[in-house]
Order: sequence, then C-alpha cells, then structure tokens
Amino acid sequence: MIGLGTRLKRFRLQKGWSKRRVAKRLDVSPPSISRWESGEANPNDYNRCKIERLIGENHSDSPLSHIGQGLKLSLSKHHMERGG
Repeated sequence: MIGLGTRLKRFRLQKGWSKRRVAKRLDVSPPSISRWESGEANPNDYNRCKIERLIGENHSDSPLSHIGQGLKLSLSKHHMERGG
C-alpha cells in the first residue's frame, strides 16, 4: 500500500501545485508538507482526514475512515444547530 505522503506528493505533482499551495489548502505550514511527503513525519489524525479529503481517496476500508465520517457528522450537526 502506498503511504499517504507519497499519495499527497503524487497528487500535488499531477495538479502542478506547489507545497505552499497545498499547505494553504490544508491550513498547515509548507515544511509540514515536505516532512509528510518525505516520510520524515506523519500527519495527525485530523490532518490525515483533511489530506484524504483533498486528494479524494476517502476509502471506506481506511483505518481512519470512521474518523472522517465522525468529523463530517459533527460538523454537519454543529452547522445545523447554528442555523446553517
């Protein structure tokens, strides 16, 4: 299985995006993108979900897919409660 950092790098290069652009989209620093892509570090669960959402690979068999689903439900519920 290809690691998330490798998938992120592949996605970024296919899109022709800079690390800065990806970092901005994920609300993280460009050095974080570098560390994740190189395998030097791994994103926390929250950032992992954001990355998976960005690259469109939200696999139901992913060990973290339940976190992403729970996050979406929580955000939806919060949005609805606030009248959105």
